[in-house]
Amino acid sequence: MAASADRDVPLPRPKPVQPQALQPSAPAVSYSNLGENAPGRSEQCKAALNAAGASFKWVGTATEGSCTIGDAVELASVNNGTDTISFRQKPVMACEFAALLARWTGEVAGPVMADHAGARLKAIDTGPGIVCRRRAGGAKAKISEHAKGNALDITGFRLSDKRNLQIGGNLGKQEKLAFKALRTSACGYFTTVLGPGSNPAHQHHFHFDRAKRGKSYNYRICE
Repeated sequence: MAASADRDVPLPRPKPVQPQALQPSAPAVSYSNLGENAPGRSEQCKAALNAAGASFKWVGTATEGSCTIGDAVELASVNNGTDTISFRQKPVMACEFAALLARWTGEVAGPVMADHAGARLKAIDTGPGIVCRRRAGGAKAKISEHAKGNALDITGFRLSDKRNLQIGGNLGKQEKLAFKALRTSACGYFTTVLGPGSNPAHQHHFHFDRAKRGKSYNYRICE
């Protein structure tokens, strides 16, 4: 009887599996032991871009207004093994920021659009990359990360079915989910992620940058 009673005791329900936060894969190249102007840093960054499937033009020194950056690249496209995603404005950025952007594009932006929006991502509309200016806030504001080639504004996404999805525009339910996923995932790659709802200046674009706060790149602002 005891054995029968044991068999009749209901087993506890398994705990539901909690969804895991999206984590970017490990960087293709580590710069942690290299100084800002260390020999070999440029070649390592080029290797990171190539590993991310980027098509780019090496610019070297880029000047915009009174601002100059070294190790600049012009990013043309990213191929993630499934699609080639073009950057129509061919933004000019610091190489290390461009390498992060290329990884996010191939690893996240392409798959997210295919899954949520139902079409392949073909192109991304952006600002020019390097822009010599201060942050929003007037003449006394800090120098913008745009002035360092360390930021990019994204204004829209063009899909294989000819849809042109503009940030801040009229979007369907699935398109809104896609944009939410893109914005959330970007915080795993960049240290600043802003967009509609962050403040009035970002109502019509995503702002991604790699600002260093303090002694590391660990502190993030994602709004």
